[in-house]
Amino acid sequence: MPGWNPYLEDWAAACGHRVRARVATEFGRNPLERRMLAAWGRTEHNLREIRTHLTHWYAFSVPTEDTLECLARYAPLVEVGAGTGYWARCLRERGVDVEAYDEMGDEWRTWFRPSRLEEVETGAGGSELVARPDPDRSEPFLWTEVAAGGPEALGRHAGRTLLLCWPGPWNAFDQAALLAHQGDHVALVSDASGGSTSPGLGPLLRREWTRVDEAPVARWPATADGLVVWRRKQRLDSDRAPW
Repeated sequence: MPGWNPYLEDWAAACGHRVRARVATEFGRNPLERRMLAAWGRTEHNLREIRTHLTHWYAFSVPTEDTLECLARYAPLVEVGAGTGYWARCLRERGVDVEAYDEMGDEWRTWFRPSRLEEVETGAGGSELVARPDPDRSEPFLWTEVAAGGPEALGRHAGRTLLLCWPGPWNAFDQAALLAHQGDHVALVSDASGGSTSPGLGPLLRREWTRVDEAPVARWPATADGLVVWRRKQRLDSDRAPW
């Protein structure tokens, strides 16, 4: 039976896919919202607004059971830039040991301020969805405990796998985290088509790390999200037989 993952259920409703739903809507959202996600026409505009809305509530990327099982193989984990803690919550619900950190600054409040979907008229009897800030909720909703901190916290977690989920191109904290990380593995959830990491992260990974595992991530239209696990090249080389 699939575990706790309401984001996947909402994504499936919006995109017309089927998942084995298990969890009721939480935290006071409209209980009819998932039904509304499924009922609305899947136009490019509506899907974009729905994705924006769900990002504010959950995270930038949607985990699947395969994604979470892959991450569990590399536990214990430490996530930097954990956002609302949604990925950490999914992992903890499955018994995975994960520490979660976010600097919780202005960017965090901007990207994860809860929104609500509203229907607006477009003329000639038409209508479409718009995601607008929820006037009753000014602070992001935390799905689980997230400690305040950034890359500097990694010095306390040398034995863990670093988890980065859509760190974004804005301030290169993903590079800072990778350079501060002392463990053997890093797991990166990103959009291969671009825009989900800083420009320097890819070259740094390819120069000093080797891809060793991957898993699918639920994708919105026109995205290429996925999970890739990397291992330090020097660690890999040192494990090889001398011949």
